[in-house]
Amino acid sequence: MAKATRIFFVADLHGSERCFRKFVNAGKVYQAQILLIGGDIAGKTITPLWPENGGWTGLYLGSPRSVQNATDLAKFEEDLRAMGSIPYRTSRKEWEELSHDRSRADALFKQLALAVLQNWVDLAASRLRGTGIRALIGLGNDDFDEMEGILGRSDYVELTDGRIVRLDDRHEMLTLPYSNITPWHTNRELDEAAIANRLRADAGNLEHPERAVFNTHVPPAGTQLDLAPRLLPDLTKVMGPGGEPELVHVGSTAVRAAVEEFQPLLGLHGHIHESKGFSSLGRTLCVNPGSAYSEGVLQGLVVDLEADRVRSHLLTTG
Repeated sequence: MAKATRIFFVADLHGSERCFRKFVNAGKVYQAQILLIGGDIAGKTITPLWPENGGWTGLYLGSPRSVQNATDLAKFEEDLRAMGSIPYRTSRKEWEELSHDRSRADALFKQLALAVLQNWVDLAASRLRGTGIRALIGLGNDDFDEMEGILGRSDYVELTDGRIVRLDDRHEMLTLPYSNITPWHTNRELDEAAIANRLRADAGNLEHPERAVFNTHVPPAGTQLDLAPRLLPDLTKVMGPGGEPELVHVGSTAVRAAVEEFQPLLGLHGHIHESKGFSSLGRTLCVNPGSAYSEGVLQGLVVDLEADRVRSHLLTTG
């Protein structure tokens, strides 16, 4: 009997360097042949740091925080990177100017995020080269197109997007590096018709859809994998009678339809951080490992694929 292929899958790291380092180490820890990120690798914020009163002041989540020496500054920057924010040494004057110039601030964020990704790609290559472990990375709705260039130029890390990836001699994988429309109008969103067209076209290039993996950043609608708080137009949460957020299904109807039609072995999803779990659609096992990136905690999935079945699957936290 052929040996099973073990995949370690995560999504929604959102710039957390601590989570990425854990991801790189997971191949050895879980004895996986393939490490896979299913999108949303870019961080969300910049934390400015400027010299002040003999030390440094940082503006994190709108509140100032001061450190007095180089050792504390380095630790603060390490903590910021662990939580997914990009530290940026600047001056108070420059930051005030950036705060009033959205296009310039966006350009700076993109520049810094691309530099972070390049460092990650270099780290993965240096740690994994020669181990036989593959590192596959795709994008999500919070990422931006220029990131494809960095991943595509790597001689070790493999970009999953825009092609059918052969995982082994029995299993192929298609990737959808977009979400359906969100209230935040993020970088990479498609309407349901466009998602349906892309999935149908990609599935048509699979040799054996019934043995494939559907790596779609957005989960299928109407499952335990796509529950998120209901939002008002101003993006505040609707609270239920018990004081908890009211949950609604926000996944993709087109992803669900494609999974139900083609019945791949496995669906790998992310996007909805709080909907960690499993759902079955016919014979297809669909999984969202969830995300706790802001705490520096890596949530993942270890899954073993045999020729015609998922032999085992386990959610991990570490």
